[in-house]
Amino acid sequence: MSAPREELHSLVDQLPEDRVQPVLALVRENLLASRRMRAAEALERIRDKMRGVTGVDEELDQLREGSRG
Repeated sequence: MSAPREELHSLVDQLPEDRVQPVLALVRENLLASRRMRAAEALERIRDKMRGVTGVDEELDQLREGSRG
């Protein structure tokens, strides 16, 4: 385990129980935001490769917005 992860574990272990949930929520929020950012970047790369193909932009927009038809 890396030093920053060990430090995080140590700090979390030192927190009072009532402060663990808010910290956990922050970590989860960061993780979800990071995943969304990577997904959006992947869609942009796909869009760039597929530029000019009929209907691709609309399909990618639907996927980005969460609409599955």
